[in-house]
Amino acid sequence: MVTIGHGRMGPADTGGTPSFARVVPPLPPPTGAVVQVSSEPELQAALQRLASNTTVVLAPGTYRLTSTLWINGSFADVGIRGATANADDVVLAGPGMTRAAYGRVPFGIWTGGDVQRVTIANLTIRDVFHHPIIFNAGTQSPHVYNVHLVDAGQQFIKSNPDEAGGGVNDGVVEYSVIEYTETAKDAYTNGIDVHRGANWIIRRNLFRNIVSPPGHLAGPAVLMWNRSRDTLTEGNTFLNCARGIAYGLEQRADGFDHTGGIIRNNVFFRASTQPGDAGIIISQSPGTEVVNNTVYVSRTYGTPIEYRFPGAHDVVLANNLLDGVIWARDGATGIERNNVAGARPETFVNAAAGDLHLAASATEAIDRRVTLASVIDDWDGQLRPHGVGYDIGADE
Repeated sequence: MVTIGHGRMGPADTGGTPSFARVVPPLPPPTGAVVQVSSEPELQAALQRLASNTTVVLAPGTYRLTSTLWINGSFADVGIRGATANADDVVLAGPGMTRAAYGRVPFGIWTGGDVQRVTIANLTIRDVFHHPIIFNAGTQSPHVYNVHLVDAGQQFIKSNPDEAGGGVNDGVVEYSVIEYTETAKDAYTNGIDVHRGANWIIRRNLFRNIVSPPGHLAGPAVLMWNRSRDTLTEGNTFLNCARGIAYGLEQRADGFDHTGGIIRNNVFFRASTQPGDAGIIISQSPGTEVVNNTVYVSRTYGTPIEYRFPGAHDVVLANNLLDGVIWARDGATGIERNNVAGARPETFVNAAAGDLHLAASATEAIDRRVTLASVIDDWDGQLRPHGVGYDIGADE
């Protein structure tokens, strides 16, 4: 196993700057053919000869891309992986997120046509003018695992629909780090942006500094919209992002922007020096559950969890812990129960440093005896309950 720079802070962590180092379980070895490469020309050649049931494995090093890595055609069970479990050992480098003269490298990895079950794992992609990873309709069941994405010109992971209304379904993004070293170049950015996708799972990732230059508002770090449905977003960490998770974005006259899905056990922290919007937003997404999340925006925004518009009906918001209030706005309706609003810094181990584990004195949240069938563990992966009842928020 290896640790990546986000996540697990055990009960012994009682102050200081949190480590955000989560243990990443190793992927099983690739099945089928394995092609070993150690240079950028070898990598490009391997993808040009790619066949189904083949994984391209990259030796440690920096691969300065001369072209986008295209996976375009009819393939099943293919992959691109770093040779080690450390994502930073293999770096796919573009010409720069602000360099308009990007040549043949508008993207990092591009898939389309008929690509079934593609795995991208154990590597870093950085400094790309548009998207480090882009999945186009015709791709199904993509898996992004232990990937570090840095400084994208637009969305870090983009999933596009086709003209017939189909999208990329059954995607999984997990144990990855998505971040800007400073800020995006403008407001047109998201960590993950999925159009018309069904049954995506986004879990145990770190989204850091998904923000725009002063005077601009970055898009949500996780945006599932344009008729997407049944997304599960759980166990993620959001540090100093302008917005966190959005199921739906727009008020549509012709239907819902997202349907169903669950948002649970996520931790959202924003410092008082970073302006932004809500940490969790439900827009035109009926039947969505928002449960056991901790959202602390350092009073930069009064309603850290919002549900919006008449299409957001039958929404369930339960067991959430936040330092503002929940707002049902613009005609949204739902059930709110057992949420704790107005959380104070002393509720947490070290709120100023972003450590939002519950302090022992947080009696308003600990052992509140509220059980939800859909929540069996917490942000740390620890089983619930610990004590006589469930705790409010992401930490048990």
